[in-house]
Amino acid sequence: MTIRGHPALAILLVCGMTAGESQPKDFPRRLGGEIPGLLAHDDVPEGVAFVASLVPPKVLMDESALKAYIVSEDFSQARQRYGDLYAVDVLFDRALSLSWGNRYEALLIAFTATMDHRSFGIRLPLLGPLLWLPLTSEFPDEFRRRRDALPVMLYTDTPPGRYGDGDKLQHFFGSAFIAFLLESAEAAERVGDFVEWGEDKFVVDGALDSRDIRANRQGERFGLALLADPAARPSVSMMKENL
Repeated sequence: MTIRGHPALAILLVCGMTAGESQPKDFPRRLGGEIPGLLAHDDVPEGVAFVASLVPPKVLMDESALKAYIVSEDFSQARQRYGDLYAVDVLFDRALSLSWGNRYEALLIAFTATMDHRSFGIRLPLLGPLLWLPLTSEFPDEFRRRRDALPVMLYTDTPPGRYGDGDKLQHFFGSAFIAFLLESAEAAERVGDFVEWGEDKFVVDGALDSRDIRANRQGERFGLALLADPAARPSVSMMKENL
């Protein structure tokens, strides 16, 4: 499979830095009302949630739990019943629940749990591939099960096939995290554009992809929306290009 996107590079910079059904025809109408099937979040004091999310064991445990949820029967049923675009809302809501409502952590684990590559390679002019960096600690079988369970039918122009647009979620949530962290669409856009440029120049099998850039922009909008409204839904930002 061609490696076409690595928003993990953006997260590293800032921090230091199968397929389901298409969305139902009445999905836009549902967005204005109650989302079915989502659980109420635990009422955890904001200070406790913030401090707890900074403890590495909790972050790693939450990431692992979200990955396990992606391959669960409950998530599969949400995809089958409501479509893949709604399933992205369900996935992020579970991330919020695991993170005790901490939006920073929820965006971070949503990003790491939706990566569709196990590693990426760095290439240099004349020297060729030089270094391969891991993106996940999953065993190959675990990685394949999770990748195959990701929502893939996200856009009206989603390409046919088993993997569809599964790689766009890492772009979306990675860009949302950066925009939320920096509280700036412009800063997130500059980071995203730099990463796309670097991918084309230095990543093995990397390519500048306009559809990746679209997912980046949608993620930026969602990150900013989440700053203003903790109940903001990923699907609303993703649907702007779908309608």
